[in-house]
Amino acid sequence: MSANRPGALRPEHCSICGEYPGVGVFCSECGVLSSHPTSGDFAAPYLQRLLCELLDLIIFLALPLWLAWMWRSCRDGQSPAKSLLNLYVIHESGQSITPQRLWVRELLIKRLLLGLFGYALGLLGPIINAAWILLNPDRQCIHDRMVGTLVVVRRAAPAPISPPAASNIAALRLPPPAPRGPRLTPSPLPAQSTTNLPLTAPTRPISSPELEALELERPTLSQTEYERRLRILQRQQQDVSQQPPA
Repeated sequence: MSANRPGALRPEHCSICGEYPGVGVFCSECGVLSSHPTSGDFAAPYLQRLLCELLDLIIFLALPLWLAWMWRSCRDGQSPAKSLLNLYVIHESGQSITPQRLWVRELLIKRLLLGLFGYALGLLGPIINAAWILLNPDRQCIHDRMVGTLVVVRRAAPAPISPPAASNIAALRLPPPAPRGPRLTPSPLPAQSTTNLPLTAPTRPISSPELEALELERPTLSQTEYERRLRILQRQQQDVSQQPPA
């Protein structure tokens, strides 16, 4: 991150580090959960996630120990291995996960569904499930995608970047205003001859009411805007005068 960063941040910038957060739910630079940047939830490191998957598998081999440990750690949103590595499972929305949802994630989806299917193919299933972390921008395994969960590590809640102070805004150097040109007096439009005109209903002249309204608004308009409107009115007058008789 650059040292001289402007105080004003665009909406797509991370409110913690000020960098572009990327396409995932975590900021690609600082790793904070973008939906709750001040909650202290950060994306779990890749190596820590892979080690957690291996420890969970080893502890699961002692099934009674895993069940008793899981019964206590599920209240905090943790599996047995995650309680050792200080990792937490949360919902994709950033909210805490319920113990029931964690049991579905760890036992039904991860161990029974994906585990039995993976063991039928050797160890290919668990390897693909764990390696999916490296392919997913949100660092989710396949069972995380199926249940809608994230794995985070909790740190001290960061402080968002403060907006620029009013004194800094006042100190900004603005370009000088453009010089005002000379005021132009609109030339009177030539009187139209009434000879050799068809006997039709007279057309209401466009110039007179619009010019009067333009002159009333002239003090509030810039010279450029006044000249632009004046040219439009003159062009309309020429178009009306050049229309063929009906």
